[in-house]
Amino acid sequence: MKQLFFFILIFLFVFDVSGQDSLLVRKKVYQLNYKFEAPLTVGLFALNYYGFGVLKQKPTLDTFQIISLDKNDVWAFDRRAVLQSTFNYEQARTISDWGMNITILAPFLLFIDKEIRHDWLDISLLYFETQAINSNLYTWLGPAINNRTRPFVYYEELPIDEKLASGTTDSFFSGHTSWTAGASFFMAKVYSDYHPELGRKKWWLFAAALVPPTFVGYFRYQGLKHFPTDIMIGTAMGAAAGILTPHLHKHKKNKRTSMSIAPFSGEYSGLAFRMKF
Repeated sequence: MKQLFFFILIFLFVFDVSGQDSLLVRKKVYQLNYKFEAPLTVGLFALNYYGFGVLKQKPTLDTFQIISLDKNDVWAFDRRAVLQSTFNYEQARTISDWGMNITILAPFLLFIDKEIRHDWLDISLLYFETQAINSNLYTWLGPAINNRTRPFVYYEELPIDEKLASGTTDSFFSGHTSWTAGASFFMAKVYSDYHPELGRKKWWLFAAALVPPTFVGYFRYQGLKHFPTDIMIGTAMGAAAGILTPHLHKHKKNKRTSMSIAPFSGEYSGLAFRMKF
């Protein structure tokens, strides 16, 4: 993931921001302020890089803490994660890494579409901004403030050296599924925004967007890296970033009322909140 961050930072520094003025003649789907959002995205990635450094400084588990762990103390819904076979768990981790990395690059396939390709710079910056926000959500709202022990630490048959290493308390929530969901739901959202003629069929795109994080999440689970709730929360966080970042950038002329608050009365009185996509 860090290699991707460096690539993104280089891209954001070298692209020609001033070239956007000539594109404003076309009807834009998204509205971006490059002078603000390009530096902001670079700053967010820098902050996230710093955050990974902070995570490395977290205290590691000691031998006494490890041998004191009891599988029965794990919440029943998540307990299945510490009752698995350890056969091929390393292979499962490799598969999850490949699944995440491929999906992270997949949004660039959007440029196959002629209309989207016209706005390639807008979409590229928007995607980098999405993952910058997504990554900071993971870093600062996940393992930075949560010390949930990873499932593999509960297995007596696994090497103690791995359990004493850093990152063993970074289980909540899953960064792999968060970054994967951020990419897949970004694709679904952008494609549906450029093709409003899809109507209700667009929901099939969002259903399909669940497949990559489910795939990656399954192998993170099989790799003994995460509990089911870690994977579910990671998917939800990534999906939120992948959908809301483009949605909040939609050009006013192309955006239906995204949020509304209206009073109602009757047997009960109050305010009704509604958001449209």
